[in-house]
Amino acid sequence: MTVFQNIRKGLIPARLTVDEVYALTDSGVLGEGDRFELIDGEVMPMAAAKADWHSIMEGRLVRALAPLVPSEARFYPAPSITFAPETLLEPDLVVAPKTIRPRDLRGPDLLLVIEVADSSLPYDLRVKAPLYARYGVRDYWVVDAVRQTIRIHRVPESGSYADVEEYEAHDEVAPLLLPGITLRLDALD
Repeated sequence: MTVFQNIRKGLIPARLTVDEVYALTDSGVLGEGDRFELIDGEVMPMAAAKADWHSIMEGRLVRALAPLVPSEARFYPAPSITFAPETLLEPDLVVAPKTIRPRDLRGPDLLLVIEVADSSLPYDLRVKAPLYARYGVRDYWVVDAVRQTIRIHRVPESGSYADVEEYEAHDEVAPLLLPGITLRLDALD
């Protein structure tokens, strides 16, 4: 039974805290395959399956970035990040300091957050970008897997980003907090 079936049947509340999500997962009530995020306590469904373009781009980004991440950092595909007691998000890719355990990571700790988008593009730009800004993520990238562009969000201020730039596949981009790393979408293998 999925988290949403359990909510509809009244077996778990529709509003949860992050601690309750972890407790329900540890007890087996929530399954590892339940795909949702928790935004201000509300359980939000995520797509059950990722489209081909999403999976292809995510794989290319992992192959390109993983070997470049410095030894003092870790590269996490699809981690669960606690942004507040009632907000738990699962970005597609994250780079964070090695010294902080994944469950203890918070927005300002994250060195790079990447969402790969195809059908989720409006959600990643209109819902997740303000959330990441609100919680202090300093370098948020939305990679449009279909159009082959990267929208880079920086300078979080009052729940939005003051600096947003879009780059084409042939443009070289570099993470703000990871010196020496560059990539171009059209050069990804």
